[in-house]
Amino acid sequence: MRTGHFIIFSLSLLSLPFFGESTYAEEIKWQTDLKQAATQARSEDKAMLIQIGASWCGFCHKMDRETYKDAKVIKHINSCFVPIRVDADENSELVEAIGVAGLPTTVIITPQLKIVKKISGYVAAPEMQGHLSKICLVNHEQAAPPLKQQPIQKMSQKQVAPEFAFKKICLVSMLDDQELVEGDVRYTTEYKSQTVCFASIEHKQKFDAAPENYWPAFEGKCRVSQLERNQSVEGDPYAGGVYRERLVFFTSEAERDKFTSNPGYYLISK
Repeated sequence: MRTGHFIIFSLSLLSLPFFGESTYAEEIKWQTDLKQAATQARSEDKAMLIQIGASWCGFCHKMDRETYKDAKVIKHINSCFVPIRVDADENSELVEAIGVAGLPTTVIITPQLKIVKKISGYVAAPEMQGHLSKICLVNHEQAAPPLKQQPIQKMSQKQVAPEFAFKKICLVSMLDDQELVEGDVRYTTEYKSQTVCFASIEHKQKFDAAPENYWPAFEGKCRVSQLERNQSVEGDPYAGGVYRERLVFFTSEAERDKFTSNPGYYLISK
């Protein structure tokens, strides 16, 4: 299996030469020792961001000049990831194991060495920031003032609850594919008295096989609203993210920022 080969082979490397060292932005704390980086990732509970390129790759240098000079990208990578540079010419076995189709290629793997994202080709700064924010909840933009929460209104008998849970977003696509995809009404499952919609039959089958893996933390409720206002408010997938391989939803990006500033408080507090 290609991924398994990658994991075993990667850990056997002591040092990975990287390309064009003198041209890289110094702001990002790039590493070249994959074994050391994997140890750091486990100790700090961070994913690894592996950038694969070559000295002759024009778009690799374009990303160095533009994407990796962007202040938001730099802060996000240094805060959420252990970044690693790999020269494709010097590490052909690794490149083959990962299944690199072209350069540059960006690969993100968990501390447990599970590949969660592989991006081929040039990625501009805004797009890169979008990819990173879906994997790590940290948002380095200044948080907007918390939104005032309206008191929860009880539903009258004439009101009807939403037909599909979580705004019809496919939970499997969000966790496994790192994408917000609206589900197809042909593929649904009843779980915990809610109707969940999926993007495809394959996504539905993955959920049915292990529903707890995909079900949002706190039953999809906004944890910040629960603790700070004692309100049970449905979280919004569009203001959600992934924390320690679990989906977490919030009522707004401001609430998400509160959580990411001190996740231990919201996870441990009753």
